[in-house]
Amino acid sequence: IFPLLLLSILYFPFAFYFFSDKNLKTQNLVLSIVGGIILSMVVNGVLFKLQYWSGHGTAQLITGIILTPVLLGVCFSMKKKADESLTQYYKNYILRISFWLALCLIFLVTPTKVLMNIQYHNEPERLELNIQQMENPNEDIQTQIDNYYKQRDSLSLAKEMGS
Repeated sequence: IFPLLLLSILYFPFAFYFFSDKNLKTQNLVLSIVGGIILSMVVNGVLFKLQYWSGHGTAQLITGIILTPVLLGVCFSMKKKADESLTQYYKNYILRISFWLALCLIFLVTPTKVLMNIQYHNEPERLELNIQQMENPNEDIQTQIDNYYKQRDSLSLAKEMGS
């Protein structure tokens, strides 16, 4: 959670720093700020999807899928017209936007159940409880999840004390 949250927080106001050569003169400041806002939103969408949080994660990913290609198109057209001092800036910008676009697309099309299957492949009972909680959240399932964790923790503690 922390690395993605930190990246999202830093992209939003400081994208102009990350996209450039740490020099305000060798960049398109407006493009950097707009890109930072969009990438911040995409990172938040990925974070929400990875943590299975309800909310606007999917909406952020969909918005990212729409806006990042537009941003790439603008960047490619500006790169063609740019002078030599901005070439590296646009190259870095295109690379970063392309990476987050690909990641955004992957997380948008990957169902949450698949992510849960990957994460809990060694714990089928926990997987089943988490899927039930996702599909139909209620107190009974949450109590079962809490009991599962208590049982697992007590078994781990008993193994540690036995060895």
